[in-house]
Amino acid sequence: MSNEATLLERIQRHDQVALAEVYDLYFDQIYRYIYFRLHEPEAAADLAAEVFLALVTALKSDKPPRTSLTGWLYTVARNLAADHIKHKSRTVPLLDEIIADEPSLSEQTQWVHLMPLLTNALHQLTDDQQQVIALRFGQGLSLVETAEVLNKSIGAVKALQHRAVAMLARLMPEVEHE
Repeated sequence: MSNEATLLERIQRHDQVALAEVYDLYFDQIYRYIYFRLHEPEAAADLAAEVFLALVTALKSDKPPRTSLTGWLYTVARNLAADHIKHKSRTVPLLDEIIADEPSLSEQTQWVHLMPLLTNALHQLTDDQQQVIALRFGQGLSLVETAEVLNKSIGAVKALQHRAVAMLARLMPEVEHE
């Protein structure tokens, strides 16, 4: 039995230690996922905490996750982020954190010009395509993990990813490299 399956079984039995373990294991990745969608650190922290509050509420009402703890947590996170976006009546910048290392000054200048274009291109994707991009590239989840979180087949995730990347390629201008 996997660690997640064991934790799921334990929280279904209202094991408080297991609930603390779930929080310790998953809070950071749920926070990063929400932050990737919102690019608002405070809101991401609040919503990540709400995900775990929702888990406690579900346990108290005897409606805990049944099959996939990770999938349940990401689904709640996705729904909370979507509600936050609707409430703020604005679109979501998805890829503000693409740069991992400290870029050079010329790269920084190039990114200043490209980020609005990329953000605009991302907003033209469907919500499902944005979800796949956020999970696959923002969170680094595998196809299997992404399929589980989105409750879709691996083939559907591959197709969404392919269409999203192809659409981004069409929407983004060609960039000259120095």
